[in-house]
Amino acid sequence: MVSAKTEVPQAELNETVGPDMEYVNRLLADEIADAADAEHAAKSTCKDAADWLDEPDEPDEPMVRELIERGEMVAIVGQSKAGKSFIALQLAVCVAMGLPFLGRETTRCRVYIANLEVSRKQYKKRLRKICAALAITSDKLRGWLFVDNMKGETATWQWCREEAHRHDCGLVLIDPFYQIFHGDENDVNAINDAVDEMKKFQKAGLTTVIVYHSPKGFSGDRQLIDMISGSSILARFPETIIGLLNHAGQTDCRVVKCVLRNYSPPDDQTIQFDNGVYELADDIAPVVETARTRAKGISRIQDDKIPGVIRSVLEETGMQEGKGDFVRNVQDKCAGMWGANMRPGEKKVVGVIQKMIDNHELCELDRAHKQGGAKCICLPEQMEMFTNPQVVDGTGVGK
Repeated sequence: MVSAKTEVPQAELNETVGPDMEYVNRLLADEIADAADAEHAAKSTCKDAADWLDEPDEPDEPMVRELIERGEMVAIVGQSKAGKSFIALQLAVCVAMGLPFLGRETTRCRVYIANLEVSRKQYKKRLRKICAALAITSDKLRGWLFVDNMKGETATWQWCREEAHRHDCGLVLIDPFYQIFHGDENDVNAINDAVDEMKKFQKAGLTTVIVYHSPKGFSGDRQLIDMISGSSILARFPETIIGLLNHAGQTDCRVVKCVLRNYSPPDDQTIQFDNGVYELADDIAPVVETARTRAKGISRIQDDKIPGVIRSVLEETGMQEGKGDFVRNVQDKCAGMWGANMRPGEKKVVGVIQKMIDNHELCELDRAHKQGGAKCICLPEQMEMFTNPQVVDGTGVGK
């Protein structure tokens, strides 16, 4: 029968083996400690701050001027149907081609997109619209933008990193977060695990853009930092947060708000969807829709009343040469009726004018022989006084 092993106290063992073994034990302990210190020192990122004063600053590496730095983590957030996926795709295309994004220069690099929510068919249509609006052909785009359509499949962080590396991409777009995060967004431990995965993208030098949903309700009632659905850790980790919020008076517009860690915060801007892309609409005040400022039908009513304003301006001023001053007069009158925040955009007014011309509600005359070729606009009932030199109104127009 084999007896159980007996543990010998260290003090008794030292008496048994003598002082020589004690010395050997101390040497081994010191060597183990030294090895641990060396390993820690090799991994340490701590250094004397005084050394920084003697070192030159590293040059900035903007991916998007004064908005996104190379290697940063970026969050795009907004309510459902706010256009988050579209603006994210537009950003990806602009970076892949080195084109300005909402008026800001970009640094060109290859881009990998993990499309996890939109069907392949619809995503292709969106890409085609953006490329058509920006005059991008397949030959220009080839080799710069890679789309991984994984709707209905289980995506992983590792797969996206490996695909980005395989195509030598510098920017990664993951849309949306909830389709790659397979857990509870309010579980702090699960979110910390996701953040650890995001850090691996940064260590690989990848600029990473992730699209997030916001909780139900009016996004405009929350601070931007609190718009990302789930644990607050998700909002504290990115260096750049781009919020897409509904406009208070223009249904085809969004207000862009940004929270930036490494750049000065930009002013809020209004963007308008036109001809397949979002464009800056500097003539429309960036008024966010909230529970208090919600435009309960104002935008629709305003659009319906613009033709009446156009007729009113023509009745007051007579024939208008060109559309520039005419459009501004219409905008000013709308603002006077409904307030500065409800001032319609230039493109909207021009569109209504053209529609009225097409429907013969307005007349467009070519007054080349008298006005140097300018196109003139008037009401149908004013037509005779402008074409018949014998008919004169009170202002003398038509002589």
